[in-house]
Amino acid sequence: MPRQLFRQEAIDAQREKYLGEATIARPVPFWVFTVLAAGSALLLIAVALWGQYQRRERVDGYLALDEGAARVLISDAGRVTELLVKEGDEIAAGALMARITIERTASVSGSSTSEAVTKEMESRRANLQNEQGQLRDLGTQQLEQNRRRQRDLANEVAQLDNEMKLAETRTKSARDEAERYKSLSRDKFVSDAYAKGKLDDVTDQEIKLQALRRQRLQVERDLGSAKLEEPAIQLRARSQVDQVSRQISELQEGLANVEARRETIIRAPMTGVVTNIAVTRGQSVAQDTTLATVLPKGSGLHIELLVPTRAIGFVQKGHEVVLRYEAFPHERFGQYRGTITDIGRNVWSAGERIGPLSAREPVYRVDVKLDRQNVSALGQEFALRPGMLVNADLLLEKRTLLEWIFEPLLQLKGRL
Repeated sequence: MPRQLFRQEAIDAQREKYLGEATIARPVPFWVFTVLAAGSALLLIAVALWGQYQRRERVDGYLALDEGAARVLISDAGRVTELLVKEGDEIAAGALMARITIERTASVSGSSTSEAVTKEMESRRANLQNEQGQLRDLGTQQLEQNRRRQRDLANEVAQLDNEMKLAETRTKSARDEAERYKSLSRDKFVSDAYAKGKLDDVTDQEIKLQALRRQRLQVERDLGSAKLEEPAIQLRARSQVDQVSRQISELQEGLANVEARRETIIRAPMTGVVTNIAVTRGQSVAQDTTLATVLPKGSGLHIELLVPTRAIGFVQKGHEVVLRYEAFPHERFGQYRGTITDIGRNVWSAGERIGPLSAREPVYRVDVKLDRQNVSALGQEFALRPGMLVNADLLLEKRTLLEWIFEPLLQLKGRL
């Protein structure tokens, strides 16, 4: 049997190792770290160069109809005696919606105020009709008096013409006689004083003739004035009668209004769907109470956003908008999309009322077209309604991360 170099106990001890075998730890090669660092740097550079971030602006808004809804008001206080529509009814323009009985009573007598007003107005109308008849008679009398005066003046002119002819004849005779006596005076058949007296007679006749001529001119002027006054009398009388006629017409209209106000008929202002009925049959209502709202049939909804002036610069038509409806929490119902279709040009000042919202700062109104007209959740469809409030994110300018990082430097360069 050959001899072993080591004892058997040493060999057995070497075979049983309670602490395991020792290994020598070798360090990770340097090139691995180099590759990882280079790869990370390249990835960061790629993200900075090609990675993009789009700035968002959160704004508020509300749902509005594409075509305006019509709110139906009750024009006067009264009681709803007949309500002819119900929620969701389709109605045509001009169709009867309700009847309102309006009956006011006097606090002292307890009688109907409308009846008292009617009696008073009818009494005034009768008085005006009497006054109108009197004015017609007065106009006729004045016209007849004027025409009678014209006839009298015309007769006076004719009489003056005859008197003037007679005066001219007397003047001519007196002149001829004065000439004859003047000749006799030269021949000493009559005295000079007597001949001079005949000349004085001629002068007297001429003075009378001139007086008649002046009188005729005055009468002719009076006649012309009377003729001119005739159409003025007619016009004045007609104007007075017409004025009273207008007053009678106004009273007639007032009477018709009083009669109409005893019962007011409410009609649909447009074709559409009846919604938001606010009264019931038999209810007493105040003036300008809302009866209902008529929505245009088939009219869709859009969103009107209030965009601050500081954010309007990058807003353009066609940009997408992310929408969240307050009535439908986005955690459950999700977010929806829309597209900008119109950007208002007028600025609304802080505090101004825009639909159901008030501007907190100067804003523009921006219209957004909805991708969907309803909201879906749990297999159900929920309709959107006008007036619902909306939170929206405007998707503004898109830049690479590198541009966002160096934006402060670019702004500083632009200022310099």
